[in-house]
Amino acid sequence: MRLICCVLLLLTVLPLSGCGYSAYGLYDDKRLMDTITDDKGIATAIKTDLLNNSFSQGWGTAVYCYYGHVFLVGEVPQNMRDKAVTIARRHQGVRSVTTHWFSPATSGTSNLVLSAKLRTALISKGKLSSTRIDTEVNAGRVVLLGVVENAEERDLALDAARHVEGVTSVKSYLMTPLGGNEAALTPVSVDAARPAGSASKGAQGGTTAGTSAESPALEERSL
Repeated sequence: MRLICCVLLLLTVLPLSGCGYSAYGLYDDKRLMDTITDDKGIATAIKTDLLNNSFSQGWGTAVYCYYGHVFLVGEVPQNMRDKAVTIARRHQGVRSVTTHWFSPATSGTSNLVLSAKLRTALISKGKLSSTRIDTEVNAGRVVLLGVVENAEERDLALDAARHVEGVTSVKSYLMTPLGGNEAALTPVSVDAARPAGSASKGAQGGTTAGTSAESPALEERSL
């Protein structure tokens, strides 16, 4: 019986593969439980729909949803991208669809290793609740998604990510809780932190703002 209980406990902390959610982070999520449930249902339904429509042939597409706003992140051939958006938009409850498509690239650090280093860096930020931040890593390029308290938390996450060894660029789609006093956060791109003593162009407040050369263009489609 003790072994069964331990297994069940372990299962509760494992992430839902491909849907962008992990049970251990629910306690600190700023969304209401009903909203979380609805968002998880939307993300799962879209992911299943994609898999049933030829999106399982070696292409990685992660699906995230916050307050009905859907994010598709991954590598998808150019001729399949509009189809992915069409599939996502047809699901009930979807308010908008934002895509972040990675172009093929290679990196000296595996995505799995870099993901672990990135999670450690986020956890190390004392004033940042890392359990509310989802991450996608592709050949050194990082995408941050989720719901944060305010712009300060967003900036802490960006700073943590850009200082991880092996990261080349960071894109934030982090948002604040709907209905709160905080203004909506716009997507932000930053380059990786440069070694001490190297030149930095356009640095502001310790980060290099602007669209990174390796960050795909933002595509947002509201319903």
